Amino acid sequence: MKGGLITKKVLKRMLLSFLFITIVGASIAYAAETSAAGMATGLKAVGAGLALLGGTVGAGYALGVTGAAGIAVISEKPEEFGRVLLFIGIAETPAIYGIAMAIVILFAI
Repeated sequence: MKGGLITKKVLKRMLLSFLFITIVGASIAYAAETSAAGMATGLKAVGAGLALLGGTVGAGYALGVTGAAGIAVISEKPEEFGRVLLFIGIAETPAIYGIAMAIVILFAI
């Protein structure tokens, strides 16, 4: 198997999606703090939406790649199911971070 379950390309995209979530969420939250009260509510909604978008797109791509590789591994070696499940769980984390950022943007700021 070439490069294992998580290749450099997949890891790079996962890190970029996390960086995207962090930067966009922080910049929109900062803009909401420095603007008028009416505009702040709209910017919070936009920021939360972008955080969810980045997280779900990143997680969807990562799950597609790791899921396909995981199915191939399990079909050849069924005893590797636990390791494959771990990698699929790791691929889901950008969506969880996106939800957490959306909640922070909407309620904590």
